Amino acid sequence: MGGFDLQVKERAKELKHLKGAVMKGVKVVGDSCKKAWNKVKSIKH
Repeated sequence: MGGFDLQVKERAKELKHLKGAVMKGVKVVGDSCKKAWNKVKSIKH
């Protein structure tokens, strides 16, 4: 069972890394959307 435990730990590490990357991506996209939205709003007014 030792090998299986090791695999699970490795997978958990990968998932954590992936989640971090996704969260970063979401934040970047959210920021650029906010900027675009502000531009649109300022054009409308």
